[in-house]
Amino acid sequence: MSPTATSPAAPVGRLDPAYLESMFLSAGFAIIACRADGEVVAGNAAAMKLFRCGGRPLGGPVSALFPEADRAAVEQMLETVQNTLEAIELRTHLGGSEADPLEYAVWFTPVLEADGTLRGVSLWFRDITERVRLRRTLKERERLASLGSLSRGVAHHYNNLLCCIATSVEYAINMNTTSAMRRALQRTADAVSRAAHITRQLLAFAQADHREGDLADLTEAVLFYCDENEERLGRLHIKLVVDWQVIPTVTVRRDQVLLILNNIVENAVEAMPSGGTLTVTLARRDDNSVSLSLADTGPGIDPRHMERVFEPFFTTKGELGAGTGRNAGMGLAVVHGLVGEMHGTISASNIPGGGARFDIVLPIRREG
Repeated sequence: MSPTATSPAAPVGRLDPAYLESMFLSAGFAIIACRADGEVVAGNAAAMKLFRCGGRPLGGPVSALFPEADRAAVEQMLETVQNTLEAIELRTHLGGSEADPLEYAVWFTPVLEADGTLRGVSLWFRDITERVRLRRTLKERERLASLGSLSRGVAHHYNNLLCCIATSVEYAINMNTTSAMRRALQRTADAVSRAAHITRQLLAFAQADHREGDLADLTEAVLFYCDENEERLGRLHIKLVVDWQVIPTVTVRRDQVLLILNNIVENAVEAMPSGGTLTVTLARRDDNSVSLSLADTGPGIDPRHMERVFEPFFTTKGELGAGTGRNAGMGLAVVHGLVGEMHGTISASNIPGGGARFDIVLPIRREG
């Protein structure tokens, strides 16, 4: 039995049936008219051309016109239209070659009687191949641009390290005293250590840490990290404040969460060399997500740099190797990648009165 709408659609004016038929037959889109059960009753000229019918009329179940892999979805679409009386869209491949098929957006639209009951379903086929190809081209260009930026950053930082190593080795060779030699070799060892650290960060960034790790609840992982690091932060004169609410279980990979927390916390530590307060807040955001925030009492983020804080190799701490710091501008880029892998989002902001804040939003139930 066909469902009945609460009220019939308001008329938009009466048109001559011959005019409506002509409009249907000559429309630029391929259109197929079906009964409510999906049996084809008519198709316009564009539909005849799309499905290569020649002079033969279209007929049979409309699902038979689609690739076999999509036929079950077509049947589901027809059932949904019958139940909801609302138009819905399906993406499919039709025509073209096997290696390069054409992409179509197909709208399943209910056709209603004057009293609001379902008379049938019309299918409107729109070729979106060029639009999809353009979108892919733009994404590829963006990817190549990002890869170029990343490559320049890698080359720049490793060149600095190699220069530091070469200078230190040459200095050590020309020194006559053991103590001077040891200092030069220590600088070499430090540079190699920084290079290894960058390599590990690059691997985490590129692979988004796909290794199989222990699964844990988000609350447990956050509290574990805070317990493990509270004493260390205290020695740096940083007070750790943990404000957490009872939230639903959010299953995460423990190592990913610990790496995210560690990279953000290390940024906060560098921003508060004389000490301060680090506040970690875990709370339910809405019915579908939770929020994890980390806020420090440092100077905050320069507004000029706010849009670049998650870029690989972006750092405001000076040239790599010009000091003892190990930060190469990869920490927050790794964080951004890992949060994305967890189907979440991360944003950075400044706190009124001073300090930076990072807000992570994660879904309670992840896709896939």
